[in-house]
Amino acid sequence: MPTYYGKNGELRLYDANSIYIVVRFSDMNFTGPFGAPRPEEILRLNRGQLDANTHYIQGLDDPVVGPVRMTTSFKAESGAGRDTMQKFLGFRYASGQDATWNAGITPTTLVTTKSTSSGRPAGLTGTLVTLPLFTDPRKVCVNLECIWDDRTGSKLGVRYTETYFDPGATSINEAPDMVTMNLAGDCYGQIFTITAFTSGTALVEVAP
Repeated sequence: MPTYYGKNGELRLYDANSIYIVVRFSDMNFTGPFGAPRPEEILRLNRGQLDANTHYIQGLDDPVVGPVRMTTSFKAESGAGRDTMQKFLGFRYASGQDATWNAGITPTTLVTTKSTSSGRPAGLTGTLVTLPLFTDPRKVCVNLECIWDDRTGSKLGVRYTETYFDPGATSINEAPDMVTMNLAGDCYGQIFTITAFTSGTALVEVAP
């Protein structure tokens, strides 16, 4: 029976204009949830007794609007690939960098994906509400897409919209034979299952 496996996987990051980069030299360790949690259900008893009047009330919507985390990592290149890695870092986040967000090249200016998805379902009604922009203009989001296939050509993938990569949650690890970038992204938008990548313009590729 064929199965999906990381050797046949690909990961992409997109801006709001569908400009994207491909991360190929990954460690096949992508981990992420399939959705945001729902509000807490709080049990109410009839004066402490379980009877026909027992019911639930819904808690605050904080779990709905909070980010959900995904993690992955990739190996850095040496030589000519070092410039590619720098462009990847520029694409990934803008915090602490110049006010104009680009991927280390001119004149391409990237656009955050924050507040571009249909949002999260409100607790009481389930109505989709788009979350607001960050107050910090240098905090930007991307859409992340990851697809795996099997040897028969069947594809399975996920899309994480409005994903913010906090520089403080990103680390670089040294080993005798490699240098690894560890990424942790917080998804504020919707999460979808997909079978094909969003069409767009490839900017730069992180490859072995």
